[in-house]
Parts: sequence; structure tokens; C-alpha cells
Amino acid sequence: MKTITMISENKKNKDRVSIFADDEFLISCHKELIYKKSLRKGDKVDPDLLLELAREDEYMKAKDVALRSIERSLKTVHEIEKKLRDKEYTEDTIQRVIQFMEEYRLIDDYKYAETFFKEKLRTRGVKKARFELSNKGIPKDIMEKALDALSTSSVEEDSCLNLAEKKYAQLVKRETDPYKLKNKLYTFLMGKGYDYELISSTLRKVMESSE
Repeated sequence: MKTITMISENKKNKDRVSIFADDEFLISCHKELIYKKSLRKGDKVDPDLLLELAREDEYMKAKDVALRSIERSLKTVHEIEKKLRDKEYTEDTIQRVIQFMEEYRLIDDYKYAETFFKEKLRTRGVKKARFELSNKGIPKDIMEKALDALSTSSVEEDSCLNLAEKKYAQLVKRETDPYKLKNKLYTFLMGKGYDYELISSTLRKVMESSE
């Protein structure tokens, strides 16, 4: 069993320290762990303690990465997990971080989905919004629950009509053939993720109002 001979603060990162045992470098870890474990010069260090320090230090670093990632924008559970896996943290560490962030409501897939639908359905259909959320790793049951809580039909109808009217105003300046104009509008709205029935009814309204 080795004896701690020095604990020195890292010059480049004052939150970290280096532990030396028997005058040889032993391990680097977060300063907070020194206080938690009440470590000081002269203490004995066994393999179990070293393993625990390494494990807790990895958790704290992973947690810092996750917290920094949500500073700019909300993230899904999947996005946080992917970021930590890309940095090669262990699965146990990743799940500890996820548990911490969920406990403190720093990540919430349902709230994320709800906010996403409220914002994005102003400019696209439910189909496309679902696809985008799926790419962010939101489970299907959470998506459906979030949609059920919103009055999506009226929101989607309003957004489809609004986009169609704006696009029509652009197209009519250079396209005089009604058939081609209607086809271009249809293709545009289809690309936004609206379904056939809603597009058809919307096109009727736009074309009729322009006559």
C-alpha cells in the first residue's frame, strides 16, 4: 500500500490536482474528490480507493461535458448519450450523467418534443416534424403524447395555408400557367411534410382566393 507524499494543484486547471505517492505520480483527479475523501499527505492509498477516484473523476468530467452541451440549446437524452459515447465514456458513467440530468430536469424528452412541435409546426407538417424528432432520438410514444397535448390540426392547417400563400405570392411573379403554378405549390408543401388531403384543401383555398 502506497503513502501520499504530495497533493499539488494543476497549474493549467485549478479545479484539478495531482496526487503523488512514495514521491511518484499516482493519479490526477478533480479537487472536489480530495475534499470528499478527506485525502491528505501521509494517507495510505489502496487499489480500491484508486479505482473509486478514477471512476468518480470520469463521472465529474462527463457531467461537465453534458452540462456545457445544454448551455446553448436544449438536448434530448439521445443527443447527450451520443456526445458522451463519442468521447468514449463508459456506459455506466453515461447513465449516471443521464440520471443526474433527468433528476434535476435538465433534460426531458417530453418537454423537448412539446416545445419542438409548438415551434416547428408553424413552418412544416406533422410528418416532417416527427421525422426530425425521430432523428434526435425521441421515442415514438413520447412524440405521440406530446402531439396529443397540442391542438395540432388547427396549427397545421394555419401554417400550411400561411406558407402556401407566401409561396404563391413568390411564384405568381414568374409563373403564369395555373397548372404549373399549382404543381409547384404542391411540391413545395409536400416537401414541408404536409399530407395530401391538407395540401389539396389548402391549394383550393389559395387558388380560389386568387381568381
